[in-house]
Amino acid sequence: MKFILVLVICNATCGPSFEWPQKFDSFYDCARMGYKASELRIAEFGDVYVNKNKTSILFSCKEISTI
Repeated sequence: MKFILVLVICNATCGPSFEWPQKFDSFYDCARMGYKASELRIAEFGDVYVNKNKTSILFSCKEISTI
């Protein structure tokens, strides 16, 4: 099985989901990338934007069939 990483950026409401282009061989690897990708994106927004808009990023790792 492989896993896909799905990110959702939220301000007052959550926007559409974004599927990470890379597939992962384990849930562990997917989850680690989810935390890294979320942190990098928040840093890109910057503290002023994040504080003003109360931005957060949700992520999940979904198992996919490789048949």
